Amino acid sequence: MSSTRTDDITESLLDCSLVRGRTGRTQIASLRQQFPQRITVPMYADPDNASAAFLCIQNPSGGVFPGDNLVTRFATGDDTWLYLTYQSATQVFAGEAGATQTTAIDIGAGSVVEYDSKTVIPHAGSDYRQFNEVSVHDTSVYIGWEAFASGRIGRGERFSYRTLTAQTDIRLDGQLMARDTVHLAPPDSDPRAPGVLGGHDYVATMLVVAPGRDLSGLVGDVHDALDAAPGVSGAASALPGELGISVRLLAHRAPLLHRAHHDLRTIVRRSVLQLGPLNPRM
Repeated sequence: MSSTRTDDITESLLDCSLVRGRTGRTQIASLRQQFPQRITVPMYADPDNASAAFLCIQNPSGGVFPGDNLVTRFATGDDTWLYLTYQSATQVFAGEAGATQTTAIDIGAGSVVEYDSKTVIPHAGSDYRQFNEVSVHDTSVYIGWEAFASGRIGRGERFSYRTLTAQTDIRLDGQLMARDTVHLAPPDSDPRAPGVLGGHDYVATMLVVAPGRDLSGLVGDVHDALDAAPGVSGAASALPGELGISVRLLAHRAPLLHRAHHDLRTIVRRSVLQLGPLNPRM
């Protein structure tokens, strides 16, 4: 299906629902996808969890452009397991109009969603807005990751974008429980200043939502991992209402960020899901 254009706004919808099949595997029940977004067929890449469906969002245009309004919606039925990722980093191209990306994930009862988005790289002069909404039930689990670079570092474009805004809302049974926000506007306030990002080129957030579970031990494990990670600074804190934990971290270089992400994901999966490390080739 083709995307629709209204004035200078290009709207694109990727809408997918998943259910638990008769064999126990998570399967696609319905799918609507418009250029430039599409997803792969489900893959089952975890030998320790045959029910988990791995889906990869692809964008052949190479990123988001001025005027883009990309909307992504996933709804998982009860007792499903989804690992959702992207094909590559998201390049944010420059222009007069800003780009917007909205993702809504509705997680069924007894279901797990692991959301591993790739790093957003804003180009010089770009304006990017990202809105995520995660809806859970009291038996759902959500493990989400997002990261933002200072720009195209190899081209000397550190913090040369206009604005970068990322907001994630967490809802429990329809009620807003927590909101995580990152807002950086280099022309107005230097992100390299003390108390903001300092001298780091990457900022990332991991959200672990597991309502009603005691994750106090996980907070300590996360702090130990961050203390041992070279070139990385960060901290974990509890979300309100025993909803889960939030982890914010800063990194000097991409390889250090990726290593910290792998270590944190391994710790979280072991603690919350009772599963070992995961290394899908996606």
